Amino acid sequence: MPLGIQDSARAGCHTLSLVGELDIATAPGLQATIDRLCEEGAREIVLDLHELSFIDSCGLRLIFTSAQLCERHGCDFSLTRVQPYAQRLFELAGVLGRLSFRGATLAKRITRRQASATRMPITRFRPDFEVLLDLNLDAPRSARNYVRDLLGADVSPSLREAAMLLTSELVTPIVQQGASVFLESGELRVWLRRDVMRVQLGVPSELLSLPPERIGSQYEAILFDHLADRWSIDPGGSTACVWFELDCHQTTHRDRLID
Repeated sequence: MPLGIQDSARAGCHTLSLVGELDIATAPGLQATIDRLCEEGAREIVLDLHELSFIDSCGLRLIFTSAQLCERHGCDFSLTRVQPYAQRLFELAGVLGRLSFRGATLAKRITRRQASATRMPITRFRPDFEVLLDLNLDAPRSARNYVRDLLGADVSPSLREAAMLLTSELVTPIVQQGASVFLESGELRVWLRRDVMRVQLGVPSELLSLPPERIGSQYEAILFDHLADRWSIDPGGSTACVWFELDCHQTTHRDRLID
């Protein structure tokens, strides 16, 4: 699904209306547009996020680095019609005060949730879903859509939203670090129980040992610390494992995040 970008320009001021999902696969297209507008001498760039249905840490980094790029070119940069989903990502990553916003006042700040203790290792049970995932640029979207479909319509919107974002963040760093070097696949496993959900990605160990070459790599860890009840990177022999767990009964706090 490509990212739709509609440019409404007037006297050097450009409003870019984004439609779709902003992630590792679609971010380069938006980056190219912003680079071009800066080179052409744009006076102002406004990103309209009203119809943006998904954004992850790749989109966050693009927005933050675009703000810095515009500043170097003497171009004003701001965001407008930011939805609660995107606002939460900006706040959890600690960049809310470093970006310029237009329009309505943002919602109240988010209170960090304390993680709860696990009762029994969920991996003692058979996974409810498992699939071999090609680690290409479409892998984060495929993984989060698998999780969305598996959860169905009966779970709380906040649980589904957190699970989809964290699943995308589970896969994206692996793709960034390794898929550009050689094509690999990973094993995505999902456990669903009444009280806990676990999403796990098993990958060749070398994909976790490559040095990161991306800006702002701390964002993924920040998101996991705030949204996941438990998460870890477990090194192994030839295969390593990255995973997170969500306590399904922790709905009250998460529901407040999307109010």
